[in-house]
Amino acid sequence: MTVHALAGVAGLNALFLSSGAALLWAVRGFRDWVDVARLAGLAYIAGVIATGALWTLLLIAGVPFSLFLVLAVPVALTLGFVAIGRRSGRSLPTGGRLATGAPLIVTAVGIAVTGLLLEGLFRISRLSGLQWWDAWAFWIPKAKAIYYFGNLDEEFFTTLPGASYPPLVPVLDAAAFHVMGSPDVVTLHVQYWLFGVGFVWALAGLLAERVPGWILWPFVLLVLVAPRIGRRFHITEADLFLDFLFVLAAVLVVVWLLDRKRWRLVVATLLLCGMVLTKREGMLLAALLVAAALVASAREWRSTWPPLGIVAVATALVAAPWRIWYVVHGVAGEGPSDGGLDPTANAERLWPSMRLAFDVLLSSNYWSVLVPVTLGALLLAGLTRAWVLTSFFGTLVLLVTLGGGWITWAIPELPITQELGGNPIVRYMGSVALLCAAASALLLGAAWSSVTPRAKDDA
Repeated sequence: MTVHALAGVAGLNALFLSSGAALLWAVRGFRDWVDVARLAGLAYIAGVIATGALWTLLLIAGVPFSLFLVLAVPVALTLGFVAIGRRSGRSLPTGGRLATGAPLIVTAVGIAVTGLLLEGLFRISRLSGLQWWDAWAFWIPKAKAIYYFGNLDEEFFTTLPGASYPPLVPVLDAAAFHVMGSPDVVTLHVQYWLFGVGFVWALAGLLAERVPGWILWPFVLLVLVAPRIGRRFHITEADLFLDFLFVLAAVLVVVWLLDRKRWRLVVATLLLCGMVLTKREGMLLAALLVAAALVASAREWRSTWPPLGIVAVATALVAAPWRIWYVVHGVAGEGPSDGGLDPTANAERLWPSMRLAFDVLLSSNYWSVLVPVTLGALLLAGLTRAWVLTSFFGTLVLLVTLGGGWITWAIPELPITQELGGNPIVRYMGSVALLCAAASALLLGAAWSSVTPRAKDDA
């Protein structure tokens, strides 16, 4: 780790933030500087995905991946979004007023404790090495190949393990290598820690619109101390990064169902596009998220289903180029060889596979108390008639869990085990556990507001 490498990472992430902030300003605008600070985490994550997705699509199209491209794309995106914002008549933020009294104290304490935990995780990140099989077997080798060759080398990318995985994460790694000046896999862990910081900030900023601080911050802290979540913020793999995008997209979509503010769906679509470019499981999670939104909005389907259909089509179009690339280059597909849709195939594996998924979901060794609390929050929100939130999160948790069981059942090569080296079920189910933190906060916030009327922030 060198000062030059750290400065390069800092500069790259500043470009991510600038492009994402410009994007939010163009599609939403900012009321004041407090609004900017609250949504800075979401702006950062949006900038990572907007920039990374464009890099990825250009790379698939054959554009050489170079330091010039790394710097030019986020700068061009920033300037483009600023131009769109100006044409839309967006005004610059001015002033701003913080909450006073008890809410300010709760928020200050929550931010302080969260900052201490994140600083502790940074100490782990700054000198970590490649200790995880997926990282050194194919994620980092792919990134190094993009860095050295500037393209998707056919022979290399079609022979590595996980050949059909989309290349967004290796592209982000390669971009970091370019600004660091070398493939510094130690400093790279700091980049992943920054992704985690951005996610926590984005989640807290989004939830703060609808959830009182005394409900919000315990769940933010729980994310950081859950065994299989916060402790993995620095790991140079795609699993947790995918979960970040999935949870933020879910929050944006369900709140859009409540207030119909178009910017939420625009940013959610961007995150869904990032999901399908991150891992093959991203396609499944994106489809299940849209399905849950369709179920939750069935009563108002005339106004909600057409926009959700556009989201699904846009996500599929972004996913298509990589699928075309690996098919053209003879890489085996992402799904089960027999399609995984015949209920009579491998029938003896069906129940054990589903039971495995639910066992992992309910394991406190992995997720602490996140899941049981969410089940209680679903019941409480249902009793207070928060139907949209209850139906959306209940459906989504169930569908994703069934999806985990389907993966084990439909791929006979996978043993029915929780061992990380044999079955990806624990990594996959991390998406549900992380979703539970956001779901619990929103569900309990809705239940509280139903019995304690309060002024709603028209954000």
